[in-house]
Formats: sequence, C-alpha cells, structure tokens
Amino acid sequence: MNSKVGQDGQAGKTASTGDDPSLLIACEGESKHVVRKSFRVPIPHGLVTLNHGGRQHAVKDLSMYGVGLAVTSPDAFSVGSVLESVQITFPDRTFLVDVRVVHISAYEGDSLICGMEIIHTHDSGYIDWMTRVISEIKTSVLSTVKKSS
Repeated sequence: MNSKVGQDGQAGKTASTGDDPSLLIACEGESKHVVRKSFRVPIPHGLVTLNHGGRQHAVKDLSMYGVGLAVTSPDAFSVGSVLESVQITFPDRTFLVDVRVVHISAYEGDSLICGMEIIHTHDSGYIDWMTRVISEIKTSVLSTVKKSS
C-alpha cells in the first residue's frame, strides 16, 4: 500500500518544497516559512516508538504520513536516506513501514527531532488505524486546550 495516495493538491501561491511533500513553503514578500500540509499530533513520551536496526526511538509527534523522533545527535540519521522495514509500535499494535529521513532539527530547547516521511506501508490496516488514532489524539489535545483557556 502506498501511503502517499491523494497528497498532490496545492492552492494559491504556496509551492511544494520538492524535498518533502508533507511541507509547503508559503511566501510572504521575500521571506519564506514552512507550513505543514498534515497536522502532527503530539505523542505522550513512551507511548509510541519507532524501531530500526535494533534501536528504539521515542516518537514525539506523528501524522498520517510522517513521524517526529527524539534523537540525541544530529548524526543519528542521514538526511535523505530511506529506511526500509521500520516498525512503528503502539501499545497494542505494530506497523511495518518504509521512511525517508527529511530533517534533523532543534526542538524545544537543547533537544533534537528527526522528521521522517512515511513513503510506504506494508500493512493493509495502517491507514484506517492511523486515521482513528490521530482523530482521537486531536480530540483529546483540542479538548484539553479548550478547557485550559
């Protein structure tokens, strides 16, 4: 199953970066800033992990087509590389996916985050599962924000 089906639309003066189809560059005069096409939901620490090459990484956030990992070094992954047969593990379900490393960036102070694009899913139930999980997390996050306002 290819996880990128139906991700082609663009509107207005927004142009694709060419490097990461989940990101858009919005131009305002001469300055540019990056805007995501897909909302990433924050994940409680330890709830979801990404496992590759015998190493386990905590997932910081995720979307239907991407995942953000906590990493300790800017050399943890090679930007642009494709990692095959990576496991995304939830408390009660594991999925096998192929990912492309998009960036390693500063995240909340001194920590780093590695953004990965999911380029292929090996499990037929992935899309339905992620749709449900992300919807539940969005509802939880947004209701918490609304209560604290």
